[in-house]
Amino acid sequence: MINKTFFSAVISALVLGASAASAQDFNLNSLHASDIKASQADKGIFDFIKPDKPQPMKQKEWTVMVFMNAKNDLSDSHLLGMVGKWAEKDIKEMKEVGTTDKVNVVVEHGIKGKGSRRLLIEKKGSILSSGEKVYGEYPNADMGDYKRVVEFVQWSKKTFPAKHYVLVLWNHGLGWIDPNMQEHTAGTGTQNKGILFDDETKNYVRTAQMGEMMRQAGYVDVLMQNACLMQMSEVLYEMKDYAGLFVGSEETMLTQGFDYTKLLNFINANPAFTNEQFSDFLMNWYRDFYAGGMNIGPISVPLDQMGATLSTVRPAALNDLPRYLDALAGAAMRNDEADAARIAVDKVIRFTSLDPKNDKKKSIAAYADLYDFADLLGSNARSQETKNAALDLMTFIKNGLVMRSIGIHGDAENGYDYTKVGGIAINTTMKIKKVPPQLDAIFETKYSDLALSKASQWDEFVSWTDGVWRK
Repeated sequence: MINKTFFSAVISALVLGASAASAQDFNLNSLHASDIKASQADKGIFDFIKPDKPQPMKQKEWTVMVFMNAKNDLSDSHLLGMVGKWAEKDIKEMKEVGTTDKVNVVVEHGIKGKGSRRLLIEKKGSILSSGEKVYGEYPNADMGDYKRVVEFVQWSKKTFPAKHYVLVLWNHGLGWIDPNMQEHTAGTGTQNKGILFDDETKNYVRTAQMGEMMRQAGYVDVLMQNACLMQMSEVLYEMKDYAGLFVGSEETMLTQGFDYTKLLNFINANPAFTNEQFSDFLMNWYRDFYAGGMNIGPISVPLDQMGATLSTVRPAALNDLPRYLDALAGAAMRNDEADAARIAVDKVIRFTSLDPKNDKKKSIAAYADLYDFADLLGSNARSQETKNAALDLMTFIKNGLVMRSIGIHGDAENGYDYTKVGGIAINTTMKIKKVPPQLDAIFETKYSDLALSKASQWDEFVSWTDGVWRK
C-alpha cells in the first residue's frame, strides 16, 4: 500500500538530491522590497552620508554561481556537529580559494529559518576575515521559486561580469518526478523531494520550469547539478538550449557534493580549459574520492561498497536524441519485440528506488541507464531492424551525447555493475508487476507532458513495455 509516506526514504541523510518542474507559472514572486536588507559591513564612514558611486566591474575569465538551497535538512547538524551543515562545509571549501583576479565566486545561501544571504566568497585569511562579503539578506526568500534562480543569475552576471559562467544548482533531487504536494507531506530528508526544495515555503522547481528558468537566466557555459538523480534525458532535454555542458549523476550523490576547493583550483590554474579537460578533471576526482573514502570528523568512512556515477553531457546533442529513441521504439513495437523488452525491463541497471529503505530489489525504481537498456533490448531482439536501431542509439550515446562518464562499484543486491553505465538515464517500465493505483496520486506532472515525451515516442514506448511486462 502506497500512502503519504511513500517518498519517505528517497534519499538518506548522506545523500543530496534535486528534482523536477512544471511549465505553468504559479505567480510566485520570491523577491519583495520589504524582504531586502542591504549589508552595511563594507561601507566606510563617509558612505553613510553620501550615495554609493557605481563602480565598473572588471570582466574576469569566469564567474561561478552557486544557488545553494539549504532551507531543509541540509542545514541540520548531526553527531555532535561532525556531520551535517553541508552548505557551510561547501562554503568553507570555497573560502580556501575564494574570488581571484580570474574567477568570481558568488553564492545564494538559503538557510533553514533564516531566509537567504547573497555572498561574494573571498579567500579566508586570518580570524578577522570571514571570507564573505554580504551583498544582501532576504529573510522571506523562497528558494523553491525558479524566478529566484533567474534573479540570482541575472544579478551575478551584471555585478560580476565574466567571459564564461558556471551555474551550480545545489539541493536534493528526484529526477523528473514532480511529487504532488497536495497529496503528500512536503519536505526533504525523510519526506518528499524536489529540485531546489524549500521546506518552509513548500515550493520547489518543477521539471518543465527548469527550461523556462534557464531561458530567462540566460546561457551558462557549464550547468552543474549538485543533486541526486538529475542526469536524466527528460530533465536535461528541458534545458538543452541554454548551456554548453551538463554535469550530474544518474544515481544519488553524497551530501559531500563536489570538492569546491579542487574545482576552483582547477579553473584558476587553466581558465581556458576545454569541456573535455574539465570532464576529465571531474571523472578523476570522483574516482579518487571514492577510492580514498569520506572523512567525517576523526573518522574515515570507506566507500568501497557504495555505487556512484558521474557524467558530462553535450546539451546540443540532445536535439538528436528523439530520432534515435524513435528509431528504437518504433522498431521494437513494429517487430513485436516482447521477449527482448521483458529481458530489458528485468535486467537493466536501475538507480535509487522511490522507497530505497523497503524496496531493495528496486521494483519501483523507474530510472534506468539508457545505454544499458538499449544494449539489452538490441542483444535479445529478433529483428535486424531493432538490433541496428539499438546499436545506433548506443553509438550516439557513447560518441555524441555523453562526453565522459564514470561508474563506480554498483549494486550487489541486484547484480548491477555501474562500470557499464553510459552516463545518462531515462524513465522506463518499473519491475513491479501490479502498480498500486495510489501511485498516480503522487505525480503532479504527467510524463506525457514533458518536452522529451512531446518530441519523441518514448512515452508511448514505455506504455507499450508496461503492457508487455504486466501481461
